[in-house]
Amino acid sequence: MDFISGKFKNLIEYKSGYTWSKDQESSIFLDDSVRVLTVTNIQEKLDLKSELYLTHVSNIDRERKAASKGWSIAVSSNGNRKRIGNAIFIDDDTDYLFASFLTGFTPKDQCIILAKYFYFWLSSHSVQERITSVSEGTTGLGNLDIRFLRNMEIEYPHEIPEQKAIAGILSKLDEATEAVEKSIKSAERLKISLMQNLLTGKLKPDGTWRSENEFYVDEKFGKYPKDWSFSRFKDFAVLQRGKDLTDNDVISGPYPVVKSNGTNINHATYFVEPPGVVTGRSGTIGKAFYITEQFWAHNTTLYVKNFKGNCEKYIYYLILRMDFRRYYAGTTVPTLNRNDIHRLKIAIPRTTEEQKEIVNIIDGCESSLQKKHLKIHSLRTLKKSLMQNLLTGKVRVDVSKINEILEGN
Repeated sequence: MDFISGKFKNLIEYKSGYTWSKDQESSIFLDDSVRVLTVTNIQEKLDLKSELYLTHVSNIDRERKAASKGWSIAVSSNGNRKRIGNAIFIDDDTDYLFASFLTGFTPKDQCIILAKYFYFWLSSHSVQERITSVSEGTTGLGNLDIRFLRNMEIEYPHEIPEQKAIAGILSKLDEATEAVEKSIKSAERLKISLMQNLLTGKLKPDGTWRSENEFYVDEKFGKYPKDWSFSRFKDFAVLQRGKDLTDNDVISGPYPVVKSNGTNINHATYFVEPPGVVTGRSGTIGKAFYITEQFWAHNTTLYVKNFKGNCEKYIYYLILRMDFRRYYAGTTVPTLNRNDIHRLKIAIPRTTEEQKEIVNIIDGCESSLQKKHLKIHSLRTLKKSLMQNLLTGKVRVDVSKINEILEGN
């Protein structure tokens, strides 16, 4: 049977959130308190890292202003209009009170339209764009136009099993995306740990830890491996301030101009040969970039002019780990003095061979991260395409086969 459509107002129940006073708030659970969801909790999925509890909530409001399993909760008022309509689905059995800047939705009859199918319809790109385009503005806030929403047509398969199959496919993609996101966080933690331990000599490239008697301890600068070189930064690499551009310089050309925030514009000529390491000198703080093509370093940056026989990528990772933000001066526009960096005492492996071994380990971790990010992009692109086609009936599913797959039979 083909898709059918019906008015939102005839199919979907909705209710507004709860308004409270400041003295009702608590960051911890207290007797007789109830958890409340705010806009902060409404991300790509329900984010419960931020906790807020309310006391002295009447039993009537606990019932009327709460949402439980099967409800979609959407942002209905926000300073960022693109956030209007962003929604999460409550998939557990917990009852959540939710704030007045949010609106709850659920189907009136799940024999007609499934709650999870409705959530995916509400979250689809086309519906979100329409909600954003008609959001009403008052006092700097965008607001959900509930009248517009109530008069929208919802397209859905007449048969519940097909709705279930579509929601199941999209849910599996969400689960796969979440699994990759978790692995990205683990890989990022591993990279930070490796940089911390390899670049300080605590961990050797072969994966073993250096013993205490392999370190020299300096009263002022701490400990570093005895077989590493210890000196000022300028004895390993020299930083040079980038050059300014005139209006005539900024013309169409093949070479990127690297600015302190990493953005590029084209330039007809270059003055730095690759490989290059660039860090922000003013404005953007704590950025570092490894450049593999000829480029122009903007005057908001510092670039490594001379690596003094050291591995370029090792110097890049060293700068990335050092985080120069603490050496910035100035209040209006933070500025980095290269001489302050040149005077820093650091230790690095004596041989480029050991430096390259360390770089290869960190590069491997970075390569793994890039692949995971590409996978996330592919999964999100696939989901967007499937939502566009499955939720409109452009592509139909074989219900029995899909349900077999989803049920693991």
